[in-house]
Amino acid sequence: NGLPDATLHSDQSGESDPLVGSEVTEEEGSVTVESVSTTFSVAALVTWLGERIGGTKAALPVSTLLTLLLTTVTPASFTAKLRKSANLLGTTFLYLFFATAGAPGLAIADTVKSSFVGLVVYLTILYMVHGATLFGARKLFSPKPQTIADKDNTKVETVNYSSVVAPQRLLVASSAAIGGPATAAALAQANGWDSLIAPSLLVGNLGYAVATFVALLQHWILT
Repeated sequence: NGLPDATLHSDQSGESDPLVGSEVTEEEGSVTVESVSTTFSVAALVTWLGERIGGTKAALPVSTLLTLLLTTVTPASFTAKLRKSANLLGTTFLYLFFATAGAPGLAIADTVKSSFVGLVVYLTILYMVHGATLFGARKLFSPKPQTIADKDNTKVETVNYSSVVAPQRLLVASSAAIGGPATAAALAQANGWDSLIAPSLLVGNLGYAVATFVALLQHWILT
């Protein structure tokens, strides 16, 4: 994939992932009727609670927040049994989302045309700040190259990217910030960065949860 010396291992390998820093000890469950049914039941429960707590207007952000809380506090022994079925169902619905995401575009075409210049200026500033933040983090916190000897006693330079500024982490975080959890998970999965799929979904959904509530609060204050 062109990225230097930062090999990512699959969660199924059982090896220590340099970008996670811990070994995978929980055995993943298989995709069965029981696991699929349990996954659907959990998703339905979270959706129902989101509608009950947030109502019709705030059901989506509340459901997102509940999902984050659930994945954070639920014991690993329970989530490990559902991991494969959840990944399968989640990937399936992600592809469905990709297929339908552009459908509402025609409905807002006139609005976009009328505010095109303002949107271009806003997005340009937004992406410039985003890129500068990533570039600055990489420069400030990136580890220094180390000279080591290979099997032929030839000195070569290598960089240990087992840190928060590893190129893979920055790329996935950038994708989660710009495109959301769907594009970030797709990026991680397409490149074989299996250990970053779940974090990309969590970070993207956390951004949705925080930003949505902030936007709702701002709308309430301004109106």
